[in-house]
Amino acid sequence: MPWTHVLADWPRIAHRLCRDFRHLEEAALRRFRGDRDKLVIYLADTHDLTLAEAAETLEDWLLRVARPLAAAA
Repeated sequence: MPWTHVLADWPRIAHRLCRDFRHLEEAALRRFRGDRDKLVIYLADTHDLTLAEAAETLEDWLLRVARPLAAAA
C-alpha cells in the first residue's frame, strides 16, 4: 500500500495501529504525523524488534489490515 494512502487516512490508521499493537500510544502516533521512519523506530522500541523486523511487521500489517480499511472507506 503506498504510504500516501496511509497518510490520507492517518487518524483511522493510527487508531487501528494502536488497537493491533498494544504498546503503541495514539498521542505518540499523532505527534509523528504519519512519518514512517518515526513509526518504525517507535514500533521497534515498544515491541522489542529490530528496525528491519519493525519495518517488515508494519508492511505486513499494512497489506493485511490497512488495505482493507482503505477499500472500505
